[in-house]
Amino acid sequence: MRLKVLASAVLVLILGYVFFWHYMAGEIEEKFGHWASQQKSKGISVNYKDLEISGFPYRMQLSLNDLRIVKTGPEKPPISVISPHVMLVAFPWNINHGVIFSDGATVRIGSRRNPTLSLNIGKTRASANIDILNRRFQRASFVMEDVSWGGGKSVKRSSAKEVKFHIMRPESLKVPVPSNDMELPILMKIYLEASDVVAQEIPVGIFGKKADQIKIDLQFHGEKIPDFSKESLGAWRDAGGTVDVKNISVLSGEMDLILDGEATLDQDLKPLGAFAAKIHGIDHIVTILSGHSAFQQEPGAMILQELRRMSKQDGARENQRKDTLDLAISLQGGLLFLGPIPVYELGPVVE
Repeated sequence: MRLKVLASAVLVLILGYVFFWHYMAGEIEEKFGHWASQQKSKGISVNYKDLEISGFPYRMQLSLNDLRIVKTGPEKPPISVISPHVMLVAFPWNINHGVIFSDGATVRIGSRRNPTLSLNIGKTRASANIDILNRRFQRASFVMEDVSWGGGKSVKRSSAKEVKFHIMRPESLKVPVPSNDMELPILMKIYLEASDVVAQEIPVGIFGKKADQIKIDLQFHGEKIPDFSKESLGAWRDAGGTVDVKNISVLSGEMDLILDGEATLDQDLKPLGAFAAKIHGIDHIVTILSGHSAFQQEPGAMILQELRRMSKQDGARENQRKDTLDLAISLQGGLLFLGPIPVYELGPVVE
């Protein structure tokens, strides 16, 4: 008798789980279609060729083929995301956490023929946590095999391998709480790591042909995450918003840079900040820059001479290699300063 009761209970549990799984699968398919339709009112079109849900009994696997997401606006350039195949995986007992797999994607800002920026992403795996009840993003992690980017009609493209990107908001809190009375709340943490980086945006090649490794570790403080607009960024700045640079490092062997500090925006929305940096490879920098016409005349020639002088003095004082320099870097008045030397003019982060 007991065996029959136990068998019946097990059968009921199994049938209940089967019903629950298929019910959740139907809900996910319906809600995804509803979400895609809702985006049209925001100027976003979400199109895909096939949608399939599988993975019974252990997981729910939503597969999309030929996914195309396009955002348009009257005053802003179009943004498109295209992927041949995307798979989202979730588990019935933890629907807040999902895993994403992609065969690759192309992101474009601007027209298709002459985009302002085009980004090609290789095979990607990612995970995300979302507080569904409060509709609040918590964190996401992406690991991409390779990434390349460029803009306009430029033939040469920048590239990187094994790109890792992590973005996180403080978890389990509806309202962020500052770590001490002197800081605004931490709104977001961002970490980026990449290897074999070739950045065409730095044409003088001060890092050599490529950077072996780049790491960026940032914390955003403020009362509210700003939009990328003049009004929103201005309000964020006026409320005391800052970017805490925990670590930025670029290592190439030819020229290595490690720095930390803090930054915000000035009244013209130009970067404003101060950093402590350790630079190895000053002689390499001077050699590379001296081959360019801008540094073969004043004030460029004086800048190179001053950099070499500071590195030798610092090396003698600290018993370091002569081409290693501890240097204060500052952003102020629309200029980038290496120590007391202005070397680069800065523009506003948004026009």
